[in-house]
Amino acid sequence: MVASELARSRGKGAGVAVALSLAAVMSAPALAADIVVRPGETVNGGTLANHDNQIVFGMTNGMTISTGLEYGPDNEANTGGQWVQDGGTANKTTVTSGGLQRVNPGGSVSDTVISTGGGQSLQGQAVNTTLNGGEQWMHGGGDSHRNRH
Repeated sequence: MVASELARSRGKGAGVAVALSLAAVMSAPALAADIVVRPGETVNGGTLANHDNQIVFGMTNGMTISTGLEYGPDNEANTGGQWVQDGGTANKTTVTSGGLQRVNPGGSVSDTVISTGGGQSLQGQAVNTTLNGGEQWMHGGGDSHRNRH
């Protein structure tokens, strides 16, 4: 209100108020994004942060996951991270501190490194997972082969 009154008193019209309003919107934190990798699609590289979700029905290679564990280990309230769905595959993923990789039934992951403070919630299949201080939580239906600690 003060900005628009100041603009009118100086004869600038509504342009200043609109510019100030736009500046306030542009400086707000970015909202989380949902990125869907569809069946038949392949995504190579990238980083998930700021509560972003990557929902994988296709294939990913070389992703870094740095979000998803905001409410602690294996908590259902967690948002963000990589969600490998039925038929989806994630290869050579690095899960860093605060990151979550959820492998749902029918999903598969291979050559995953889970660093300190990161986690993997497993209901699908995981092959060659390296726990580099991170955690892996096995659930009903979860299958893990050739893991390194």
